[in-house]
Amino acid sequence: MTANVMKLVNSSFFGARQSITSVDRAVAYLGLDTLIALVLGHSLFNSGGSSDRTLDRLWQHSLETATRARAIALHEKLPRARVEEAFLGGMLHDVGRVVFATRYATDESADSNDKTVEEISQRHAEVGAYLLGLWGFPSHIVAAVALHHTPNLRADTGLDLTVLIHIADRLTRVRGGQGLPPLELGIEPGLLEALGLADRLSQWSALDVSDGEQPTP
Repeated sequence: MTANVMKLVNSSFFGARQSITSVDRAVAYLGLDTLIALVLGHSLFNSGGSSDRTLDRLWQHSLETATRARAIALHEKLPRARVEEAFLGGMLHDVGRVVFATRYATDESADSNDKTVEEISQRHAEVGAYLLGLWGFPSHIVAAVALHHTPNLRADTGLDLTVLIHIADRLTRVRGGQGLPPLELGIEPGLLEALGLADRLSQWSALDVSDGEQPTP
């Protein structure tokens, strides 16, 4: 875990101007909330049972989604607490996929047919939210994970945590999506228009979220 924290803090994701060589400086630079999110992610993606390749892909996607959500929150000058929650939510948004990956890796009767893929696609958000609820996470983080594919169903308004994760997830899956319209990105129809944020998408997709070396879990 310490090695991965040091690797992450010196990666292009966080853009430290000088090399950070001590754990104390790394913790101070990242902040306690970000460090907690990384520890949780490290534990989840080292849960075992699935192939290293599957969990590695999930880790890379979750880490980049977390970074994008954080970058959008910073760009919009949201409160510091929301910025840190954006990173945490991004790290945890696909925890349901980790559950499925572990389940099918240890279940000899399971196969990778279309039915299995469809089940993961349809149910991973609710499974992840249920797990986080059992672990005692705050309700707004649980809700953000549950609705990160369907943010129009949320009870909150404005650029809340659910919307941040939804946008970051979609931009990550298409590697920034610069120039693509919302529908082609998979952003829920009418979401940005209802929030009065349709003009922000091009700005968010252009944010510098570098594709430098990403730490392995």
